[in-house]
Amino acid sequence: MSACIFYLLLYVKNLYCSLSFFFLGFPDAVKLILFITNIWPDIFVFEGAINKAMQLVIRQSANEDVLACLSAYLSWEQSSSLDAGIMASNLLLEMQSCSKVEFQQSERYGEDLSEDAWQYIFAIDLLCTNLKWDWTHDNVISKVLWPSMDKWIKKRKEHETAQSIPDSIIALTLRLIGRLGQIGLKEGYISAVKNISSVLALFVHHAKEEGVPWGVQLAAIYSLCDLGSSNPVGIVEAINAWRATVLNSIPPAVTSGLAEITSLCKMESALFY
Repeated sequence: MSACIFYLLLYVKNLYCSLSFFFLGFPDAVKLILFITNIWPDIFVFEGAINKAMQLVIRQSANEDVLACLSAYLSWEQSSSLDAGIMASNLLLEMQSCSKVEFQQSERYGEDLSEDAWQYIFAIDLLCTNLKWDWTHDNVISKVLWPSMDKWIKKRKEHETAQSIPDSIIALTLRLIGRLGQIGLKEGYISAVKNISSVLALFVHHAKEEGVPWGVQLAAIYSLCDLGSSNPVGIVEAINAWRATVLNSIPPAVTSGLAEITSLCKMESALFY
């Protein structure tokens, strides 16, 4: 991956800004596609997860004239049977067995995920934003992510020494749940996302007594931060209760995320007075 793409990913990650904004929220998609092609042409050449997802979404967003130009410039086949749902499903399978999904230390986030892990998160987030909330909830969160979490939790309770799912994959799963939940928030499915955040809050509540690894705990907290607007008061209470029990140093990103949700609580409170 070229340096410009790597730093683009870091920029997006640090601002908690979904890549889907670039394609689905920009007022003139065609102009933006041409801009990206001119500035970051490598993004359509490399074989990484995010590159494939961006290429697919651009194919679906571009008009016939732009697609013809891109096909000539980038040697694409004009007719393609690519499907966002199939690609998302394939990436979900791929990420669960990827040996490059690891924890790495971060001054801001504590135990963060590796670049390869974030590629999966951004790619699946982009594809699912294109596929909308109903599809994402039914085919990704309900069919893949929750079952993976459930399997991991059951294995831990059975005290099996050989974990079938690595802790880093579970952290990736949690972060992905938070990112995808934002799709539901943007589409107005507040109640459904609140249910998701309630499950995460319960997971966090029992994290210490269950001996959940620190990196997984942090991933759950960051996921709650992503879903803060679904239930600001409840999520602030859950994170504060968790903070009161942990012995590890709290990363700055948790503190700032909590401050943002607390400000939402104050805004909600002001509306009722």
